[in-house]
Amino acid sequence: MRAKSAARLLAALLLILTTLGEAASALAEVKPLDLDIMTHGYPTRKEGWLSRGEYQDESIHIVSHQKNRKPKSSRDSTVCRWIHIDIADASQLRTAISKDSYDDPASVNANIMARYVNAVVALNGDFFKYNYDKGYVLRQGVLYRDALDGTWDSLIIDDQGDFHDVMEATSESMAAAIADLEAQGRSAVNVLTFGPVLVKDGEIVRPTGDYGSEMHYSTLSTQRIALLQLGHLEYAVVEIDSDTGSGTGMNLDELSRFILEIYPDCRMAYNLDGGGSTHLVVNGKQVHETVSSRAVSDIIYFASAQAPEE
Repeated sequence: MRAKSAARLLAALLLILTTLGEAASALAEVKPLDLDIMTHGYPTRKEGWLSRGEYQDESIHIVSHQKNRKPKSSRDSTVCRWIHIDIADASQLRTAISKDSYDDPASVNANIMARYVNAVVALNGDFFKYNYDKGYVLRQGVLYRDALDGTWDSLIIDDQGDFHDVMEATSESMAAAIADLEAQGRSAVNVLTFGPVLVKDGEIVRPTGDYGSEMHYSTLSTQRIALLQLGHLEYAVVEIDSDTGSGTGMNLDELSRFILEIYPDCRMAYNLDGGGSTHLVVNGKQVHETVSSRAVSDIIYFASAQAPEE
């Protein structure tokens, strides 16, 4: 009789534990974020911040790193930062536009935009409002501009979170690249036009020489930032500090080599607007150091997809 009672008690306890586990799983459920640019990530959880540079919940994990380096082109040593990012769903890699408007020319500080969209990590984009007559602007599935002239490399981020390059993109080559994606059952969600592509499949793409227009200053030692894909839903942001105009920082070749030093198997690394446009934001706070920082027209960000518990 005692044995039967004990068995019933054990069965009841197992049922309770199973129910609690299912409830916890439901609370921690991760759902894709809507494509619409006005949809933002969920606020981070206080307990998810394991340190100032590390955050983790059911949908995202970020870890910050840094080291000092004295590149050959730099007058002094500089701080090199990188953030490793893993997400659960491709919809967590997103973009935002200043003032929520393509037509409003006003720029906004990246940390303000990052807080507005609940970004875990954010970085400046391609500053497309500076060049209203150039580039291919696709943001969260909406095409705003197609004005490619074969000068710059474009980066396509598809609906699976994977990167695709269109080197020295023209409207024709971009259309062909997007058609190829669609033939594979994929679609382009965001397209950035700045560049260049620095690294592809563990190899430097352009080891020497200038790229595009003079605004990229490829041989100049300055502040830099790049977005990397390491694997499926695995990314990194690499940022190089500089006191703008001081001759410290890295040139593009040094940035490419540094990326391969920390990530030898990097799938793709794409250079974004540097100098005073460089912004790296974690938990709504700018973490890079510079004496000259300007507002920007857009950000790329990684968001949490774990909804608050009800």
